[in-house]
Amino acid sequence: PEVSNARGTASGTPTGTASAGDTSITLGGSGSGTLKAGDMIKFDNHDKVYMVVADQSDISTGTLTIEPPLTTAVSSTDITYDNVPFTVYLTNDIQEFGVVGSDKDGNALYQFEIDVEEAL
Repeated sequence: PEVSNARGTASGTPTGTASAGDTSITLGGSGSGTLKAGDMIKFDNHDKVYMVVADQSDISTGTLTIEPPLTTAVSSTDITYDNVPFTVYLTNDIQEFGVVGSDKDGNALYQFEIDVEEAL
């Protein structure tokens, strides 16, 4: 899947610098705008996708907090924040589908559940 646009107002080409294992990324580059907690990002030299865990008011400066910790270091590496590509796989063969109630007009509400994990 692709996680579409970040909820913030990010634009341009922000960069990040940090060591492997860090959850705080020093920002730079020519980006502007904001990122919101829950936005997904990816660094150009990484296969791993990271989640922003605290709102960032300026993506060209300051520190961006992410989870999980970085798998490898980043050094002035471009940050993708819109249409973040990542690959997942099913963790089991069980897929659940069912009625979970109804809305105010009596229309049935359905739920579909699958369990996935990011493939690295």
